[in-house]
Amino acid sequence: MRARYSLARSTRSVLAGLLTLAAFAGPALAQAAYTPAFDVEVVTQRAQAAAGPETRVDVYTAVPNTSLRFLAAADGFEASYAVTVQVYALDADGTQQGLVVSRTFERDVTADDYDATQDADREDRAVQTLAVAPGRYVVEVAVEDGSSGRSLTREVGHVVRDLAQPGVTLSDPLLLSDYDPAAGSATPIVGATVSTEDAAFWVSYDLYAPAPTALQVTYVVTEQSRVRERPSFGALLGLAPRQQADLGTPVAVTEPLEVEAGRTPAAFRIETEALQVGDYTLTIRLATADGTTLATADKRFAVRWMGLDSQIADLDQAIDQLRYVAKDDELRAIRNAPTPEEQRRLFLSFWDRRDPTPGTNRNEQMEEYYFRVAYANERYSRFHDRGWNTDRGEIFIRFGEPDYVEDHPFNYGTRPYQIWSYYGQGRRFIFVDESGMGDFRLLIPHWDDRTRM
Repeated sequence: MRARYSLARSTRSVLAGLLTLAAFAGPALAQAAYTPAFDVEVVTQRAQAAAGPETRVDVYTAVPNTSLRFLAAADGFEASYAVTVQVYALDADGTQQGLVVSRTFERDVTADDYDATQDADREDRAVQTLAVAPGRYVVEVAVEDGSSGRSLTREVGHVVRDLAQPGVTLSDPLLLSDYDPAAGSATPIVGATVSTEDAAFWVSYDLYAPAPTALQVTYVVTEQSRVRERPSFGALLGLAPRQQADLGTPVAVTEPLEVEAGRTPAAFRIETEALQVGDYTLTIRLATADGTTLATADKRFAVRWMGLDSQIADLDQAIDQLRYVAKDDELRAIRNAPTPEEQRRLFLSFWDRRDPTPGTNRNEQMEEYYFRVAYANERYSRFHDRGWNTDRGEIFIRFGEPDYVEDHPFNYGTRPYQIWSYYGQGRRFIFVDESGMGDFRLLIPHWDDRTRM
């Protein structure tokens, strides 16, 4: 890591205060995150009860066959598992309070042959509906395999909006990989991760209105780290597509929508090629014909490569790129292997030891790491340096997409600089462009305690 400490005095005084904020509870991650052994999606909907409309939560789960232990049966193989969903309330400070609701349900899964039990692309999907009042919650989902007793747990933070109120409102959006309204079929993307191998995906949601009305619906997709600096919808829609993309918003579309009384299902198709790999926030806005906003809903999602073919083309370079995650002796052993075959074996063995789902065809932690390397190369390459070898690239690979990027390209009396904030990890990094040519260098090394918030 190349650190520079020279900075105009006015900038130092401004940034010093940023580095003395109280530390967040979350620790900094030393390695790239990986995909868990099952996926969860939590969606707020409206339900119709005897006393009138009420708010409900749908909890979707997708459990791959590779996360279950199958036993031989008369006509193939069988597995079973139990899902326990527990919802905990959060107070205004984000502190977990008491248990609000708990529900357990069981699932049986069958496979025709052994190969099907080892197919990570085959998964069992289920949805559980819970009555939950509006508020902020942590949804804990535990999956326990019936044969092995192995238990896997996920926690998802979720805000339940009040959908029982009068007037026009809409449910949380849900991403779909397949959608056929004529046949009434849809396949949710549980986990909200879109593959670059898919040409397009759908966003579905429900609208609720007390009477038939004509609305304008706006769909905006923005890079997650740039949502806070996004201009108003009116200003954004007045720009050319290239200008919208320069603001980190590759999708911005408004169209008329006729809404019936009660519930109206709606969907919007998004071309995957319009998006680079990365993390995004989708915002749906309902407005009157004159532009008055009636309701909005947000949905975070990710676009990822599935597999490593497009990410690792040069093994020697892939080994060099291990330096942010490997120990010196591990990296030295791989580099000094006597033959190319032994080098490849040691490289794969390094990742096998970090595989969160051993025995399956995929190594999710390896995929996530090299996704970050490839993404850093796309975004942060400068002059003779590939993106992974720059300061911003290193921080992205180590810590992932920042929650917020504060960009200061034209500040009087200071060099251009950026502040990357990782709220959940309690870290804040400052990059300064000393040359004025976009070559941002880290002001303080990532391991220094002064980067803590």
